[in-house]
Amino acid sequence: MSKRSKGIILAVITAVMWGIMGIFVRDLSAYEFSNIDISFFRCILAGAAYFIFLLITKPRALKIDVKGLLICLVYGAVAYSISFVSYSVSVSRIPVGVATVLMFMSPVWVAVLGRFMFKERLTKHKIITILICIVGAVLVADILGSGNIRLDMIGVLAGIINGIGVALQILLPKFFAKDYDRDTLLVYGFLGAAVVLAFGVDFPTVISNMNHVPTGNLVWDLFGIGILCTMVANVSCVKSTQYVEATTTSILSALEVVVGTLAGFLVFHEHLTFLQILGAVIIVCGAVGSEIISPPKTSKDKTCY
Repeated sequence: MSKRSKGIILAVITAVMWGIMGIFVRDLSAYEFSNIDISFFRCILAGAAYFIFLLITKPRALKIDVKGLLICLVYGAVAYSISFVSYSVSVSRIPVGVATVLMFMSPVWVAVLGRFMFKERLTKHKIITILICIVGAVLVADILGSGNIRLDMIGVLAGIINGIGVALQILLPKFFAKDYDRDTLLVYGFLGAAVVLAFGVDFPTVISNMNHVPTGNLVWDLFGIGILCTMVANVSCVKSTQYVEATTTSILSALEVVVGTLAGFLVFHEHLTFLQILGAVIIVCGAVGSEIISPPKTSKDKTCY
């Protein structure tokens, strides 16, 4: 299997795991866990599980100097904590569909920031693909069929910040990859985010809520949200940039919208309109099709960090 194929597969795994996250989030929310509680679960479980995994399979990745530890902690606080919290603020103040589309502005931020951080070429091909995916996201989010939309500036700003945070989750590990192993950045990034989020968690209330959740449900939801949708998803995302450009990873991650919509239809029996189905088809064609008809790479384009 070629490196590019590995990168594309990892990016698709990321999209699938992020796409099914709503299943676990809804169940935990039904038991009165707050968005910050759920974000904390995501980071602490992913960090702990990945720490144990690396301790067994790659212990050298856990060795880090003080400067590197600080970088990892800041990375986790900025890319994960701020992103998760800003998304919560966004969906609480503006329609979820609008918040989703703002989050999927991340390919734009990846393309722009990647131009300065990695000298990645912002080609016409990439620009067209990004625009196609955004159009598809607008349709899937059902913004056009939602009637009058009242936008709150704080909610919009939080949505934009979330999109930038998602972009930084992809870009920062690649930026520091020359000095620090991606696995090192990930594991301490997760744990750093958990430390920051812990300040917003009411632990007595969390423990009380846990006592009211059936054990089987709680274990499954925490495994899903922490291991599948955070550790597996984010590790796959970061590893993908080892084989393909960050912009490619970001574009393919837009498939999350499609997976999330299908999960809502199959699991929660949510109604799908014709425009939503059309939007899903557009995203798939834009994201996957862009890789099939991708123009030949020059030696400079193939550079991975």
